[in-house]
Amino acid sequence: MYNQTDAILSQYEIEVNEVVKGRGSYICSTNQGMKVLLPFSGSKEKGEFLRTYLNLLQENGFIVEQIMANAKGEAITEEEGTGERFLLKDYFPGIELNTGQITEMEEAVALLANYHKVSQMVQNCVPERMKESIGNVIDSRQRHYRELVKVKNYIKNRKKKNEFEQIYMKHFLPMLVTAEASMKELEKISQKNPKCDICHGEFNQHNVIYRENKWYMVNFENFMYSWSVMDLANFLRKMLEKTSWDTALGMRLIEVYDKHYSLSKEDMCQLYGLLLFPEKFWKITNHYINSRKAWISGRDIDKLKKVIEQEQARLNFMENLFKKL
Repeated sequence: MYNQTDAILSQYEIEVNEVVKGRGSYICSTNQGMKVLLPFSGSKEKGEFLRTYLNLLQENGFIVEQIMANAKGEAITEEEGTGERFLLKDYFPGIELNTGQITEMEEAVALLANYHKVSQMVQNCVPERMKESIGNVIDSRQRHYRELVKVKNYIKNRKKKNEFEQIYMKHFLPMLVTAEASMKELEKISQKNPKCDICHGEFNQHNVIYRENKWYMVNFENFMYSWSVMDLANFLRKMLEKTSWDTALGMRLIEVYDKHYSLSKEDMCQLYGLLLFPEKFWKITNHYINSRKAWISGRDIDKLKKVIEQEQARLNFMENLFKKL
């Protein structure tokens, strides 16, 4: 019987002792230590660059998981027939960041700042093709904005509206106003050729782990070349959504980052523009439009109510951040 995992692993010059299924991956015990095999959605070229980049980070003192080359010396291994791509990397087990611990959040944001500092040291390795994708910052927000308007128009034309749709329409306009203000800020920033970094892409509590008395960043597969503060904005949003947009906490995390990797006035403007967009409201909108409309779960209604309840606190934080510009 064909076993996809065995077929992929057979293309590596290692001895595999045991394979255990993980969350969307396979954890492998090998003669070269613990490895994890997982699908890779990017191109082969992107995978090769990622392997080179992670190696450069480590050479410059920032310890991260490394990608193992297959028998052909390639970072990405394709399954014959389907063409599905995989990579095999070091397995970094550890304890995820606890979002209930302020000290851990501070240590994580300091880790992020140090990562960006090292990343700047190896910027000359970034392929020109990768730099061309920088416009995605604006493009993605424009798509999100259009989707907000599309969903509003869809719900408006529905004769019988459920509870979710009634709440959505009641609070839609203020959210759209902040989305428009965010778009204007981002457009102004984009014209100034903002500083860029190789961003982690998904810097959140799930990808920051504690092991051997130290914090590590893991899972770089969604890395991107983007505005320097993109990772910081995403991390702040995640942490503040879980703390009802605690202004003191948000400003403290920015202060810690700045202490380790100085934020310029332009960086702060970028941060403001990115955080001003009602991202969580858009995510709920996106989930709604891609789900069945005949029945809306109570969980989705609760999520919408929570975002609306937190909006004033979010705007208070944004007002305090604006004063720093």
